[in-house]
Amino acid sequence: MKATKAILAGMIYTPTEEIENSVILIEGHRIAKVGPKERVKIPPGTPVIDNSDRLVVPGFIDLHIHGAAGHDLMEGSVECLSAVSAYLARHGTTSFLATTVTASLERTLHAASGIAGIIKSGGGAHEKLPGAQPLGIHFEGPFINVKKRGAHPASQIRKPSVEILQRLLGAAEGTARIFTLAPELDGALTVLEAARSQGLRVGLGHSNATHEEAERAIAAGAAHAVHMYNAMRPFMHRDSGIIGAVLVDDRITAELICDGIHVEQPAIRLLVKAKGLERLILVSDSLSGAGMPDGNYRLGNFTVHVAGGVSRTVEGNLAGSTLTLDAAVRNLASFTGLSYRECLPCASLNPARLLGLEKQKGVITAGADADLAVLDKNHHVTQTYVRGRPVL
Repeated sequence: MKATKAILAGMIYTPTEEIENSVILIEGHRIAKVGPKERVKIPPGTPVIDNSDRLVVPGFIDLHIHGAAGHDLMEGSVECLSAVSAYLARHGTTSFLATTVTASLERTLHAASGIAGIIKSGGGAHEKLPGAQPLGIHFEGPFINVKKRGAHPASQIRKPSVEILQRLLGAAEGTARIFTLAPELDGALTVLEAARSQGLRVGLGHSNATHEEAERAIAAGAAHAVHMYNAMRPFMHRDSGIIGAVLVDDRITAELICDGIHVEQPAIRLLVKAKGLERLILVSDSLSGAGMPDGNYRLGNFTVHVAGGVSRTVEGNLAGSTLTLDAAVRNLASFTGLSYRECLPCASLNPARLLGLEKQKGVITAGADADLAVLDKNHHVTQTYVRGRPVL
């Protein structure tokens, strides 16, 4: 196939290496070649996009997002996913997992079925979605601990059940990727085993688990900790709980909502020191109020209020965020004193690796999807490409 475009970059973060004065050749939706200008020949007649004064990085991947731009992903409609898709692309996010919130089983099944239908009808790139593409579904709930429910409605929380799991996965039609549950609940480990047997990554979250309960779940194959620190049993020096287990066990990755509101900076630095950047995954956990003015917005079947960029339930609990991943990477660098390049894999390569997509997503290398974000000198997004297509 003939190259469809060439992108010149002042610098590329792949993200594991830097390539100065470089070229990315794109054929269709994939990267054909990448390297320094003197080593990559641009075929005659190939359109050239000059970003020689810019930084090009892999598009960001958001594993935990409930909505944005006034739309809640529980709507499960093309209109909803289209609005969220466009909003995310404006901030450099090129892939995401549509995340559910605890609701009635019927509502969740309806949402999962709608999202799955959109994903499957697109064959990996839905033409009606203008920007970021959904990679699958993240089920957050309903098997969570009511004591650590956060914004999730207590009335809809359910005991772990393989039967309910199978109904949810049936509605998802093979698109489920992450399933969150509290490992201390009766039946949770049985559900964990059933989820893993069908290829899901199991995330521990909304949990009051002791250290021992969390370790049993990790030993059973739990691979991920959902919004680390938030909606978890507090860490105490004689009761380290689920937080202690996640901090010291290298078998599990940890999500972080890096907005400076959900987790204070010293706790973020502790997390980085304990897990290392290679096991940290930045997420937005954003909801329908992201990108919108202050006011009331939907999350599942209840209302949350956004004021000054902070989203809360009527009881005053934090309810998701209005964060974007481009801001999260900048924040992580600022809060820890690390470089932007060091922090970048936390929003690109690391989430791709958790999903087993590290050769296709989250990297700039030959054969990978041409999902790219172009940044200015302050690391703000100026252009996004999704599978080689400019969307901003």
